[in-house]
Amino acid sequence: MSASQTPTPKERECTECGAPVESGRKFCDACGAFLSWAGEEPAAAQPPAEPATGPAAEPAPPAEPAAPAPAAEAAAAAVPTKDPDTAEIPVVEVLRTERAHALLVPVPEHVEQPAGAAAAVLPGRPQESGPRVRAVVDEQVLDGITCRWCDTVNPHERHFCRRCAAAFAEPEAAAARRPWWRRLLDFRGREAPWAGQRPRLRRGPWALVRRVLVVVVVVAVLVAVVVWSGPATEAVTDHFAKRVPVDPVTMTASHSYDGHGPELTIDKISNSWWGNGYGGDPQNTWLEAAFAQPEHLLNVLITPGVSAEPDKQLAEARPHAVDLVATTADGRTSTTHLELAADGAQSFDLRLDKVVKVRLNILSAYGTGPDKQVAVAEVEFFGTKPGGN
Repeated sequence: MSASQTPTPKERECTECGAPVESGRKFCDACGAFLSWAGEEPAAAQPPAEPATGPAAEPAPPAEPAAPAPAAEAAAAAVPTKDPDTAEIPVVEVLRTERAHALLVPVPEHVEQPAGAAAAVLPGRPQESGPRVRAVVDEQVLDGITCRWCDTVNPHERHFCRRCAAAFAEPEAAAARRPWWRRLLDFRGREAPWAGQRPRLRRGPWALVRRVLVVVVVVAVLVAVVVWSGPATEAVTDHFAKRVPVDPVTMTASHSYDGHGPELTIDKISNSWWGNGYGGDPQNTWLEAAFAQPEHLLNVLITPGVSAEPDKQLAEARPHAVDLVATTADGRTSTTHLELAADGAQSFDLRLDKVVKVRLNILSAYGTGPDKQVAVAEVEFFGTKPGGN
């Protein structure tokens, strides 16, 4: 060694990471590994010999190899050997991995956990725990309250079903009246289904019979509507129609008293009258009115007696039971029975269409006697306006 060189402390390599470490340190500055338990330092390598400056001497013959010293063998044994599997991996990465594994807290594989405690998992591998559902314990109850929804028997002290949580005692409330269309469709008054509840399916031969009956009823209703729509419409029209007088062109009778012919019943004068001309039973007595064209008659107004005044009506007999026979333009006849009171003008509904002739057959009378004849003061007909029907 030359005089200009200064002595340096001895250095050695860390057996874990291979970093140079000053002599006298017990831990590596790079990786923190413990260097030695007893404080021995490995034998330092001898520095290489300096080349000679003089003339080159002749080479000496090769000497036999000397036996290795015991200290050299110990140093060679202390040097770690590299694993062939990790030969290509950098030494620093291997050391970092080993240090990270050393920092992990060891966890036993099989540890009995208490009931309800969360299971331990390794860091970096989270596991989502599933929902914990409490199992239903089926209690055997022989006597108690039976739920009307799920047929589960419950103890007497319970207020709600232990299976479906339905309330046993419902608050009393006034039952609201159902709409008319619900009462029409469900005439049996069944309880309305709950939301999501499906009605029972109807299968079998009776279901087909019901469908056939429903079809027959619907067809019958449609036929009735078609057949009766005309008369029904006409009845409504006649009810709201404005009445107008319909005057006959002629008035005839079976018998007449002198000076009191049947034409006096259509003269619009209430103190002129028609009489049959004889007393007693008024059998085979009639009055007949004829019209110039077919008329739609709605009402007939009859004033019995000799006058409309009450003090003069009782002077002669008055009609009691009368059959009104109407003849239409096609020759058909229809009979309407009328019952008259003892006095006063009286109106009767007819609703006869296309009438050309009306006959009043008098069947009985009030106040008949040998010297009293049947008298009628006025007979008036009312119908719709011309062209109104």
